[in-house]
Amino acid sequence: MPRFQPAVILITAPSRAEAETIGLALLQKRLAACVQYENTDSSYIWNGTVCRDAEIRITAKSEKSLFKKTVKTVRALSSYDCPQILMLPVSGGSKTYLRWLKEQLAL
Repeated sequence: MPRFQPAVILITAPSRAEAETIGLALLQKRLAACVQYENTDSSYIWNGTVCRDAEIRITAKSEKSLFKKTVKTVRALSSYDCPQILMLPVSGGSKTYLRWLKEQLAL
């Protein structure tokens, strides 16, 4: 049996409605056990130009083996040409939370 490798996946969306559509899909597909939404201001370079936009950051609690399916789901629902989808490995956490997290996912 593979070792459980919890991960946090950071995703951005241009609006709360789109973020919630993405988050709900991740939950329904059991690719995330929990999603959180935060307003954020982003500055970035796009096509050689410095841009600044208000965005919604989605923090999805997941597992490393589900990352490819998460990317596919986000790309299908995102209006961005190049959505931020970053996976950060989790090196620790409370045992009860990590057990709950694992039980919620489609592993």
